[in-house]
Amino acid sequence: MPHPRFVKQIFWTILFILLILAVAGHFVAVVSVLLLIFAGLLFGLFVHSIAAWPAKRSFLSYNVCYFTTVALLILIILVGFFYLGSQVGERAAELQSELQSSLEQAQERLEENEWADALVPDASALKKRLAESEGSLIPRMMAGLRWIGWAITGALVIFFVGLYAAYEPHFYRSGLVKLAAPERRERVGEVLDELRSALQYWIIGRILSMAIIGILTAIGLSFFGVPLPITLGVVAALLTFIPNIGPLLAAVPQILLALELGGNIAVYVAVFNVVLQGVESYLITPIIQRHEVKLPPILTISAQLVMGVLFGVIGVMMAAPIVVVTMVLVQLLYIRERLGDPKPGQLTSSELSEA
Repeated sequence: MPHPRFVKQIFWTILFILLILAVAGHFVAVVSVLLLIFAGLLFGLFVHSIAAWPAKRSFLSYNVCYFTTVALLILIILVGFFYLGSQVGERAAELQSELQSSLEQAQERLEENEWADALVPDASALKKRLAESEGSLIPRMMAGLRWIGWAITGALVIFFVGLYAAYEPHFYRSGLVKLAAPERRERVGEVLDELRSALQYWIIGRILSMAIIGILTAIGLSFFGVPLPITLGVVAALLTFIPNIGPLLAAVPQILLALELGGNIAVYVAVFNVVLQGVESYLITPIIQRHEVKLPPILTISAQLVMGVLFGVIGVMMAAPIVVVTMVLVQLLYIRERLGDPKPGQLTSSELSEA
């Protein structure tokens, strides 16, 4: 089957637009916005999947299930923010002192080793650096406020784009299909359906992994007596959305707070995170990936590094789903059509995992 001219035209058009943006100096900004929209589409696919499940299995219409799902999600988000905010607010001062004490203890332990003398500055050096940085305090505060404002704006964009996409998914699908030539529209529709299916399974797999990691983290930290186990469990669950890198980031505050309880507890917490991630990588994820696209770790990590350098946090977060989309497109449009794979029909969930 010949390679569709439509795909080539789209590819060269996108490449030409990106080249113009790169020359104009707006490449990173525009692609960052596109990544936010892509994240919103993923959220919309998640909402649509939840709303469509009861709509297909009951007498309720999709609109009723959709508005019920949105209301429940908003309620869960508000309750979660209220609970976590109250927990952190009640222990803000104590948490700050615990973190500061943990950092001091870590510095003392490093200073006991000769090899760490070159890495750990003494008190006079720290005071000198603090005095030199006093003049840049306000610019740093403004930069931090801008970052917070950008994060809130990005979250709102993702939320509302997702809600609009989930409300009328067939409207946007038909619009994309109509961009293709009439003789290619059926094939384009099939490709879009396979992309939706692959991303849907990937999202379900991520959510299951997040829930399991969050619950096990909270239970384990409670057993070791680490402060704020539920909060740290929620943080670990959220960061698990980012494969490979997220678990490492989640372990940092756990170990810092465990240092307050002693070096042995910090070691136990670190070992607990290693074991937990081993269970997630070699037991939980393989079971879940029986029905989703299996991502090669090297390809995922490489994409995360490149996207992180170019586009920051949003690039790291969207690297894995972009790899999913790329693998499915290569499987469908190159291996099947260009190379003439003899397998007939559409890809199933098990066939997608072979991509």
